[in-house]
Amino acid sequence: MNKVGKYATSAEMDDIELMSMVFELTEKDKMLMWSEGYIDQVIDKLPVYARDILRDRKEKWEDTKAFYEKQLDEIICCNDFQMKLKGERKEFALFVMERYPEFRSLLFLTYDGNLKDDDLRKFVYRRRFAARKKYLH
Repeated sequence: MNKVGKYATSAEMDDIELMSMVFELTEKDKMLMWSEGYIDQVIDKLPVYARDILRDRKEKWEDTKAFYEKQLDEIICCNDFQMKLKGERKEFALFVMERYPEFRSLLFLTYDGNLKDDDLRKFVYRRRFAARKKYLH
C-alpha cells in the first residue's frame, strides 16, 4: 500500500490533505492502487467533488481489464486450447509459448485453476508499465 492508501486508512485523515496527495500522485501510482485493490477505499475518503479524479481512471482501467478478459475467454474457448488444457503440462507450456506468449501468465493460472480478478488487474498494470522494454528485431 502506498503513502496515500495508508493515509486514507489512518484515524487522523483529513479529506483535503488526501485530495492534495492524490493530485500529486503519478499515473503509475494511481494505477498501482487500482491493481492492488484499495482504490475504492481512497475514493470513499475523498471529498465528494474530488472523487471523479480517480473514478474516471478506474473506469478506464476496468474497461481495459474487460478487454483482456474477453480476449482470454476467446482463447480458453478455442478447441485447440481445450485439448492442450487436458494434456500434460509440458505440452501445454509449449503450446502457450508458441501461440500466446503475451498471455502466458494468465493461461498458466487458468491451467492451475487459480485465475483471480486480482491477477487480471496486475496483468493490465504490467502491460501498461512494463519493466522490460520491447524492441523490434
